Amino acid sequence: MNVRIGTAGYAYPAWVGGFYPPNTTQHDMLPYYAARFACVEINSSFYRPPTREQVAKMARRSPPGFGFTLKVPKTVSHERSDDDVPAFKAAADHLAGTGKLLGLIFQLPESFRNTADNRNWLARTGAQLRPHHVAVEFRHRSWAAPNLSEWMEHIGMDLVSVGVPDVPTLFPRGLRVANRRVYARLHSQSAENWYQDGKLRYAYDYTEEQLREWADGLRRVAETNRADEALIFFNNCVGTQAVSNAERLRAVLQEAAPCVQVVDAPRPPSLFG
Repeated sequence: MNVRIGTAGYAYPAWVGGFYPPNTTQHDMLPYYAARFACVEINSSFYRPPTREQVAKMARRSPPGFGFTLKVPKTVSHERSDDDVPAFKAAADHLAGTGKLLGLIFQLPESFRNTADNRNWLARTGAQLRPHHVAVEFRHRSWAAPNLSEWMEHIGMDLVSVGVPDVPTLFPRGLRVANRRVYARLHSQSAENWYQDGKLRYAYDYTEEQLREWADGLRRVAETNRADEALIFFNNCVGTQAVSNAERLRAVLQEAAPCVQVVDAPRPPSLFG
């Protein structure tokens, strides 16, 4: 099983001087990031669909072998409007044409519960985004049904594994597989801060024990031949914890899970000396 590890976004001014060298401009962030990680999740598309020119620029400024996922706009996932689907789909199609699209991420709000109407709407909306891989992140626990993976395969969508705290209403933490694929988003395990503002929610540093739990889960998936590919993204990006956690998980997998093939960054980190 091939595993790519990255972060949710890369253009954080707070990372300059920690992850990025001092005085790194936003223009230089993606090439530097792509020399150290094999993938990134683009979250800016949640707020506005990217243009063809924007995704073409991202593709040009990253090396061969690097991959992106794009978050579906909130007008679709949260407002249930189709208005932005054509523009978003056009951008995704263009990025796929460069060979650098790994898939799309469809993050649903906690208010989106498991009802017949919502299931039908999700299946219809996912069909509009084909042929791309679309991974769905559920937030409400009502979706944690025993046959969820099988139903996701039936409607042709992937299932997001979440790293979240133990909150009774939240979709539960842990690795899940659908369509022989893992897509994981590790947010935080701080229950007391989950319903605070974004800075508090995502100001979290995964412990060694927690990272090894995820590594063990990936090893078991690989050993049982349940998946061909895994995408792991750290979303605790308030500080540089996401970067350090991603690098540590990569090292743990390389040390303790020989059955897992960790995809390295496409180029050695030599762009900035």
